[in-house]
Amino acid sequence: MFIIAENINIMSRRLGPALKAREVEPIQEMARRLEAAGADALDINLGPARKDGEELMRFAIDAVSSVTRLPLCLDTTNAEALAAGIVHCHELGLPKPIINSFSMQPDKLEHILPLAAGSGCDIIGLMMGDAVPADADERVAMAFELVASANELDIANDRLYLDPIILPLTLDVGQQGAVAVQEVLRALPELFDPPVKTTCGLSNVSNGMPTDLRSGVNCVYMTMLAALGMSSAIVDVLDPQMMRTLRLIRALRNESLFSVSDAELA
Repeated sequence: MFIIAENINIMSRRLGPALKAREVEPIQEMARRLEAAGADALDINLGPARKDGEELMRFAIDAVSSVTRLPLCLDTTNAEALAAGIVHCHELGLPKPIINSFSMQPDKLEHILPLAAGSGCDIIGLMMGDAVPADADERVAMAFELVASANELDIANDRLYLDPIILPLTLDVGQQGAVAVQEVLRALPELFDPPVKTTCGLSNVSNGMPTDLRSGVNCVYMTMLAALGMSSAIVDVLDPQMMRTLRLIRALRNESLFSVSDAELA
């Protein structure tokens, strides 16, 4: 299970203002905490980044890479900012970043997917077009289109993470969506050879719930998805219960050597 930290996000009440004001210390402190908590990669979510997106991306990469060499997941809808980030990671001698993300929306296919083709970066593909599919069958159909589009640009399956789109349980269709994601994970191993990887924005499942309930819901759903073969997840790395769950998932999958400390809350 490859763990991507969701916590560096321009929508964060704390880090959002720091990113916009180009304040280095709060971002560095967060990056240190995320690495210490067990993250394998750090998502840098800049949202649309319409204003000064390229400069903002370079700033964020500089701030994070000054305290950790963990791989980065560059997360914005601004293709120019993504391109600048990919180049800057190379300039700094960092691991190739993951591109987050493309979908079947025409602008994403035209402007973002080619960045992976040209750079050799792994890329996350969202199983959606202009809207989130209603059920598992539509998500699977979208998965075929995503993989075909990537393969046409010589992006191999092992560089693809497919995201089946988790919806909040609090939505009218949230529960059906939670089931659909599980059905997709059951189907994927039979669909692609060589196989693709999978990931998800795990915390979406509990979005809109009271804060004290979210961790329990997230951990249960993470366990269910891992049992169905989910290979990665973008999660709240600062949630001790989530990290305990992920440590135990790794041990019980024989991906790490079990220690009793895996069962302890850090």
